[in-house]
Amino acid sequence: MPKRRKGGRTTKVLKADFHVHTAMSGDSDISCHDIIREARLNYLDVVGVVDHNTTRGAIETRELASREMPGLLILVGQEVKTESGEIMVFGIEKDLPPDRPLLDTCKAAKKLGGFIVAPHPFDFTRHGIGGRISEIRGYLDAVEVLNSKSIWKRFNEKAKEFAFENRLPMVGGSDAHFPQYIGMCYTLVGSRPYEDEIYSAIRDGRTLCSGKVSGILNKNMVSRLKYLIRK
Repeated sequence: MPKRRKGGRTTKVLKADFHVHTAMSGDSDISCHDIIREARLNYLDVVGVVDHNTTRGAIETRELASREMPGLLILVGQEVKTESGEIMVFGIEKDLPPDRPLLDTCKAAKKLGGFIVAPHPFDFTRHGIGGRISEIRGYLDAVEVLNSKSIWKRFNEKAKEFAFENRLPMVGGSDAHFPQYIGMCYTLVGSRPYEDEIYSAIRDGRTLCSGKVSGILNKNMVSRLKYLIRK
């Protein structure tokens, strides 16, 4: 993780999509090149790549961006499947083992310096951790309160209510598995474009989530069904 810089550029508003999958997830058709292209088209400053149980796609995308779009910051993350649902972990490159107890996974991530987000926590159709979120409140750095694949409005509303009631920072992301969905939901972050400062800004609540859901009949849903069938 890059160190905090002193001086230099002042704080700006960054447009970030914290939830994008590459083909490394097994249920996504997005390539590293797709992310670069769509980031340009959607004026994204930051993209969080969070493949299922691996950081490989994120690392490859970061390397490509450093050559083809140096102004784009790629956050290396992973969406880890636990016994109770999924969490997203940023800031570490080691793959965390899947299917472990939720609390144990959070403890392991924090021990390695991870930044933990609860994605689509109340979306029972997509491995949200549901009520178990209360058990890991102290480990969470943020809650994903806007996810473009949460097709029922109540899923996002409940996540926002939980974050507000528990004074937890809020982020949003597209959960894109196809290129055209990248940036559909995004987060505006008041920060300089450095990874550690972005995490600090989120913890401080300097975020605003915006965007829209992708609808019930979309390629993301078809992709998810194919993934479940293969499993």
